[in-house]
Amino acid sequence: MGENTEELAKRDVIFRIGKLWREYRCKLWNEFYDPLLSKNDLIKNIPDCVSMDQWALFVEYHLKPSTMDLCNRNKEIRKKQSIPHTGGAMALSRRRDNLKIETSRNIGRAEMWKITHKRKNDTYVNEEAMEIGEKIYELMLNNPDIASDISPNDPVGLIFGKEHPGQVRGLSHGACPTLAFKQSTTRLNGMNFASCSATSKNTDEKFLMMENELTTLKNQMQTLVAYIASRDDVPDHFAAMVAGLVHTLVNEVPDVGSGAPSPIGIRRSSDTEKTS
Repeated sequence: MGENTEELAKRDVIFRIGKLWREYRCKLWNEFYDPLLSKNDLIKNIPDCVSMDQWALFVEYHLKPSTMDLCNRNKEIRKKQSIPHTGGAMALSRRRDNLKIETSRNIGRAEMWKITHKRKNDTYVNEEAMEIGEKIYELMLNNPDIASDISPNDPVGLIFGKEHPGQVRGLSHGACPTLAFKQSTTRLNGMNFASCSATSKNTDEKFLMMENELTTLKNQMQTLVAYIASRDDVPDHFAAMVAGLVHTLVNEVPDVGSGAPSPIGIRRSSDTEKTS
């Protein structure tokens, strides 16, 4: 088992423990809370499995105005949930593993979304879910290779957009984009092209900087070559070296009208000095 797999499993277990603990606390409060009782009466109504000190702190926390406001806000959010799912209590990772065994193929987020938003009679839970399901089906039909993908460019990612930190649609609790989308690629005609939209801007900036540095170096070389060509006491070996530099300058980094002397001119200057 690799290190990443162990970390994912550990995080999943911790997340499940936290989820069970939250559900237990919610169940306990719903059973023992009575809006007609005062705070002191609620504290006196202690469950058998909880100590008095812990229960007093628990009641104190739930009766805080900030806690009550948060609970009411969460209730309103749940009421506005427009697309309920039919996944049940089984974790998505376990359900996907079972489907892999049954079908002997990879199951992507797109297929998992459709499965968890359909009833047993194969109909979607509501019209909004049906519209999204049809969009997913169209994307999978146009590009079957992305049907089993788990990436920002799969049908779920294209329809819903960027994921929020700490969660990934269509995956189990605890999944995060940085690990789930470890290698973001788009398959096209059987080839994998790495997603480079995020780095293209940086690449262009680096190229422009290199181009500016090259232009500066070119101007410096032209000044140096012009100075050497104007001298009458240039040694033969130095003239040959300068001729090579000019040859490279003219052929690899051309600049029409730059005034750079030609290799022939430098050689002739050296030959004239030699014969004089």
